[in-house]
Order: sequence, then structure tokens, then C-alpha cells
Amino acid sequence: MGLVFEPHCHSYVSDGVSSPENIVRRAKLRGVHALAVTDHDTFRGSILAYKVSRLFNVLVVFGAEVLTSWGDILVLCPEPMEEPLPSDPFVLRDEASKYNCALIAPHPFHPPPLPSVGFNVLRHSSVFDAVEIWNAKGLPIFNIPAIIVARRVGKPRVSGSDCHIPSALGVAPTLVDSDGASVEGVVEAILKGRVIPTIGVMGLRAVLDDVAWSLFKSV
Repeated sequence: MGLVFEPHCHSYVSDGVSSPENIVRRAKLRGVHALAVTDHDTFRGSILAYKVSRLFNVLVVFGAEVLTSWGDILVLCPEPMEEPLPSDPFVLRDEASKYNCALIAPHPFHPPPLPSVGFNVLRHSSVFDAVEIWNAKGLPIFNIPAIIVARRVGKPRVSGSDCHIPSALGVAPTLVDSDGASVEGVVEAILKGRVIPTIGVMGLRAVLDDVAWSLFKSV
């Protein structure tokens, strides 16, 4: 597996603490070769990250975490989709296919406040290209149903930090076997199942940073 890939992180464009530029810089320091900034319902964070990606020799995949009628769906693309992004999962599937994007079910069985797609992964597996079987932000026990369901539906499995704070970035990256170091190659590898998830949890500092940020946002 050639590339260490962080497929799920958030910047201050939505509800993260860091700028997209700082996320790219942090990825370089953490040994992450490629990442997707997946801010809520917009590609703007990933577009800003892409603009500085060459300065740090980090691949930036265009991404967004879209709130649909089922729950959140990650969209990873070689180029940004037109916005606003559809909230109907079937329409999102059709539009994403036009851009050769991958649709991933993130944290599918984590409880609220995470808006998770749940058993729609099983009922409508054709909508999804992959399943996030390990989300490092939530409690590990909630990843177990995702592992079971991903195997049952035969979908590629990915992992991610779902980081909203810099210290959590890259704690559970996906390993990608890509045909060349390119954004298109990373997305294609997901679509073709040339990915391996990893298991990782946030360290004490990251946990404390995440709690502090959650409290700050709620004020």
C-alpha cells in the first residue's frame, strides 16, 4: 500500500478549529500523503486546501460531508461538484457519478448527535461505494456494526479520524494502493477497493482538545 490517506476531517469552513491550509500543513508533519477536507455540505474547505497542497507535497481530494435524509454521507471527488449538494441520497448518487466521485457511509452506526445512515447501508447498498468501518472520533464499540455490515454487503472499507482539531488528524488513516500519486488515483482506488483501513484511537491530548472544542462550540 503506497499512500497514507486521511479521508475524513473538518476545517473552520464548517465546524472544525483549523484552517484548511493548516490541515494540509499538519498532514505533512504527521506523515499523511493524501487527505480529504470534508466540511459539511460544501467543497469550499477542500478547495482552499487544494490551493496550498503543492507547497507541502500533499494530495488533497475534494470532499464534503453531506447531510441527507438518511444521515451524513461522505463525498470524495477528483473535482468539486456543483453546489448546493442534494439531500436526497439517490439524487446525490446520480450527481456524484457524473463527477466520478466515491460515496462513503461515515460512522454509520454511531448514535446521535452524529447523523448516521444506519441500516440504509444494508437496505440500499448500491448508493454507497465504501463504508467507514473505523471512525476514531466516536466510541470504538460503535464501529463494530459497521465492520459487520461492510463485510455483508461486500463494500470497500475505509477508516478516518473525523477530526475537528489538529491533534487528531491521521490517527486512523486509510492505506491506499493508488496507480500513481494523483487525486484521481486515490478516488479510483476507493472505487475499486484497493484500500485497507487501520485501527487507531485519539490520544489523551487529542481527546482533551476535542472536548474543549466541543464545549467552546456549544457556548
